[in-house]
Amino acid sequence: MPDTAPGLDTELADDIAKGRRQQARRRTVAALVVLAVAVVLGVLTVALDWGWVVWRLSLGLAAIALAVASLRLGRLHRVAAVITAVALVAAGVLLVRIPPIAQPGWTVGEHIRLVAAAGDVAVTLDPSTGRLQGHQRSNGDNVWQSESLGLSDLELHRLGGDGLLVYSGSERHHGQAAVVSLADGKTTWRQDVGDQAPFTANDDVVVVTSEVMTTGLDLRSGRKVWSTPGRATAGSGGQSSYSPRRWVPRSDWIAMESPTSKRLPATVLDAGTGQPAAVVRAKSADFVIAGATFIEFGYDQKGRRIAQGTPLAGGRPWSAELPHSSVKELLDVVDGKARALYSNQAVFITPETGAVQTVRIEDDWSVAWFAGRIGGRYAVVEQRDPDHRVTAQTVADTVTGDVLRLPGRGHAVDLELAEFSADKAFLHTSVVDAVGGDADRYTVVEKDSAQVAITVPDGIPGSADEHFDAADDVIQVNRRIVPLAND
Repeated sequence: MPDTAPGLDTELADDIAKGRRQQARRRTVAALVVLAVAVVLGVLTVALDWGWVVWRLSLGLAAIALAVASLRLGRLHRVAAVITAVALVAAGVLLVRIPPIAQPGWTVGEHIRLVAAAGDVAVTLDPSTGRLQGHQRSNGDNVWQSESLGLSDLELHRLGGDGLLVYSGSERHHGQAAVVSLADGKTTWRQDVGDQAPFTANDDVVVVTSEVMTTGLDLRSGRKVWSTPGRATAGSGGQSSYSPRRWVPRSDWIAMESPTSKRLPATVLDAGTGQPAAVVRAKSADFVIAGATFIEFGYDQKGRRIAQGTPLAGGRPWSAELPHSSVKELLDVVDGKARALYSNQAVFITPETGAVQTVRIEDDWSVAWFAGRIGGRYAVVEQRDPDHRVTAQTVADTVTGDVLRLPGRGHAVDLELAEFSADKAFLHTSVVDAVGGDADRYTVVEKDSAQVAITVPDGIPGSADEHFDAADDVIQVNRRIVPLAND
């Protein structure tokens, strides 16, 4: 005799099936609730900048909820739901993530530093050996290696042609100056310059100076061309009066101080011959050498800002009044002219005639007066709200007054000029993505255009804020060397 009646078996099976359906329904409802929570969490993460951890959590919850909810569906639909969940996570990461997955360029050792580039060769220095290494610009393959040039306190400067000036300030190699060819790494010449240190150069000479002596060395042979008592205090071709004795990339004229001039220029020499070009006797450090003119800035008897030009190679002296528009002012040489930069405009002075041209920075942008914000023709500019809080930053070309639109996703903050030359600038900025994640971005600005060079995550080994160097069209970001696209 059966243990149970047939009707009871059917009823029990129905109850079990019903319980399973209810359990599946509750699981589905719970999954949909989790999915809704994940969506809300994702929206809040974007709105409140909660960061990548919360963003990934919301994506993971949404993917799991979607997969669980699909269990009630058929096999084909379950597979589609799993694929959708994976795509959801991948898309959520890729759409928000600022740094690209594959970084350009090639990697060097931990302490290796980029020091120069010429043509297809990028040159690095290994401080542990004092040797220069030539690399194929595109992929980092070794091309040549130099002799050891010293193990510490090396100072390196790019010269015209394919030369690199190397100066050692270490005790063992103190006062040793040498020029190395970037084509093959061979030492072109070596010279003992004593207590003198590199100051400037041009197509003919390398100039070294000390507190008591200044000397011009032939660029090709290292032979002494001229020497004169006194200390060089400024060169031409760029703003130097604010940073005496800094390296000036190119100078055709050199301002010299005298023992009684209190570190102010007394004479200007022809850098090629060492012969005096003019007696200037500057009254302040507000001066530049633009073209073949020594330009000193001061005030007339009525308190107006003026510039006075002293010709160095023939011509007439001149005086010009400046439209002084703000308390803050920076003097420099840009695009062959003297430039006085103010908060919302730049005043350019033609060195031969003293003609004045005013270039206004467009719209309501103003110069950001902080260290590292101004270089060459470019300046970081900003906009502020009524409470003086910075609301936007970008870079302006002071020669044209144009404000450039910077490329790349994310909100840029703390914009600064990491490196610059006469017509090129490398911008560094922290960028914040849609969910508050940080990255460091370097952008090259040239010819009124901007191009992102490299972006790397912040706060991890290899982040961009640890080290940066630039050499012509090659940059180094920590251990990564990146050749830039050249036209």
